[in-house]
Amino acid sequence: PSVANFILVEVGDGNLVFREMLKQGVIVRAMASYKLPGWVRISIGTGRENDRVLEVLDSVMNRGL
Repeated sequence: PSVANFILVEVGDGNLVFREMLKQGVIVRAMASYKLPGWVRISIGTGRENDRVLEVLDSVMNRGL
C-alpha cells in the first residue's frame, strides 16, 4: 500500500518534459532540485485528470525528448 499522492516517472530530461507538458496545460514537477534530473513527479488526480496526464506524457515522450 502507498501513502503518497504522487508517482515519480523517469523521463530522461525532467525539466524539458515539465516545460513541454506545461505548454499543453498539464503541470508536473521536475525533480532536478532533488538530484533527480531525469524524473518528474506526477500527482494523482481523478480518473479523467490521470487520463489527460497520460495522454500528454505519451505525446511528449513520443516526440523523442
